[in-house]
Amino acid sequence: MKFSTLALAATLALGAGAAQATTYNLGDITATGALQNSAAFANGVSFSDTWNFTLSSYSDVAVLISANFSRPEFAFSNFQATISGGAFPGPEALNLTAGNSFQILEGAGDAIAGNYTITVSGISNRANSFYTFGIDVTPVPEPSSYALLMAGLGVVGFMARRSRKR
Repeated sequence: MKFSTLALAATLALGAGAAQATTYNLGDITATGALQNSAAFANGVSFSDTWNFTLSSYSDVAVLISANFSRPEFAFSNFQATISGGAFPGPEALNLTAGNSFQILEGAGDAIAGNYTITVSGISNRANSFYTFGIDVTPVPEPSSYALLMAGLGVVGFMARRSRKR
């Protein structure tokens, strides 16, 4: 009885598709400004990629995740992309097949400093299936920069007014 249970478990394990779960820590991307990356998969691979990044200052952030499934050899099922942390809204879920393409553009606008995560998961139904994503980060000037600008304009105005009185 135990041998047949072991044989059944081994058969099921051999029949199961491969799985891939990878975590990438990109670190602080505030200074780099932009980042692009992609991932490709063999046929029948269940995957879950997690991309972690940090913003060290208040920034304007946009994330674009895209793939083109117009060719029959590129297809995913149960494809899901989740962008979380700080100012991003909830998950975007898609089920993609051949003939479709998609783009998810999440603009968090002004994002606070902190940790953020992009998770992309699904099952590759064809060899060479892939997706790409890009992150665009633009630091937002600190309020102290605006205060310094206003003080400078005030001094220029004061000097202009003073020179008119003479």
